[in-house]
Amino acid sequence: MRNLLPQPRMHWTHEPTGTGDSSLSSSSSAVGLAKADGGEGRGEGVPAVRFLERRPFRCSVARYIENTYLFSRLAGLACAGFLAMIPFLSGCQTNTASRPERANKAWLKSWRAANPTWRGVHLMAHNDQQVVQLQEALPKLAAVGVNVIVLEVNYSFDFQSHPELRPPSGITRPRAKELAAAARALGIRLIPQLNCLGHQSWSRNTSALLTKYPQFDETPGQYPENKGIYCRSWCPQNPDVNRVVFALIDELADAFDADAFHVGMDEVFLIASEHCPRCRGGDPAKMFAKAVNDLHAHIVGHRKFEMLMWGDRLLPANTLKYSEWEASKNHTEGALDLIPKDIIMCDWHYGKQAEYPSVPWFLGKGFRVWPSGWQPLEATQAFSAYAHSQKNRNMLGYLCTTWGKVSVQNAADWPPITEVLPTWK
Repeated sequence: MRNLLPQPRMHWTHEPTGTGDSSLSSSSSAVGLAKADGGEGRGEGVPAVRFLERRPFRCSVARYIENTYLFSRLAGLACAGFLAMIPFLSGCQTNTASRPERANKAWLKSWRAANPTWRGVHLMAHNDQQVVQLQEALPKLAAVGVNVIVLEVNYSFDFQSHPELRPPSGITRPRAKELAAAARALGIRLIPQLNCLGHQSWSRNTSALLTKYPQFDETPGQYPENKGIYCRSWCPQNPDVNRVVFALIDELADAFDADAFHVGMDEVFLIASEHCPRCRGGDPAKMFAKAVNDLHAHIVGHRKFEMLMWGDRLLPANTLKYSEWEASKNHTEGALDLIPKDIIMCDWHYGKQAEYPSVPWFLGKGFRVWPSGWQPLEATQAFSAYAHSQKNRNMLGYLCTTWGKVSVQNAADWPPITEVLPTWK
């Protein structure tokens, strides 16, 4: 950076060599002969740079080219030095704006150090009242060892980015912020969830997204009142769906001060449908992988969060001897080899079995696995014990789902939580 500092202004001079030759001698060809303003000697310490003589008729073409080259080198060095300063200048401008992000990263680093094992509970909330109930229940949940809560919100939020999708009395941003702060104070990591791709309807009720944007439907105009199907899906190849969905994800993540996001994606049965003009005839595995990869690019690539999803559509039902609900019989399982390995697989199973082959299946593919049980207690204990036996560093812990079988207020006393989570140290 020294050459960028202000230097004394130079005069061009030349000294006779004693031979009558007016050309510059070797000793006078450097800026050592150039005198600073104010007289002899004040130019000392100035970098030696050749200057072009004032008598162009006596200057050779070679000398002219050499001097021009040296001047261009100096200009280039000065420009490079200025450009090198830009990152430092921009950093000074953005440090203040990034303080909340740095605080979140610091909290997450501390949480990870204190919680090598994830003891989670999956809950749902649809309005501020339920959020308040959850906030009041946090101390009891923390007391039984819960250090992660996956909160399924879906479209039950007071969205500002897409107000057409918000319900009359959804969760508000201030209440979400309060819940997140209370959870962090107790060492609980809060992860919001929005069901993506599938579960866009339930019974006769179609979700807000496909109600307001019917063009996103994988089966547009089909199945009136959702008769004859399990749940609707959005089209993973619609060019506009991600723009809307990503805005919703961002808003939920920001409201809950999240550093991870759960995208759902379980029980997707309508994919590569003959009724979709874009997906008809396509490979279901590639269609499913596209949806996963699009979400990953935004959540992990852009937002720098961790991404979680249910794993059932990535499991071969016939090979692993699972039902069509907890594994795939509609040819989506091939997507497992087409998606990033840093996605956390929430591998759910609710029946009691001697073995749960999906656990080593995911682990063998290089994924982190979060086994996820429900009820009855005997099945939860069996699944937990089998997961324990794997002894793999990618085994995160255990997630207890509730699915309405216990209220938020009583969750801390529910046997699948109180009997199973404490076994995960």
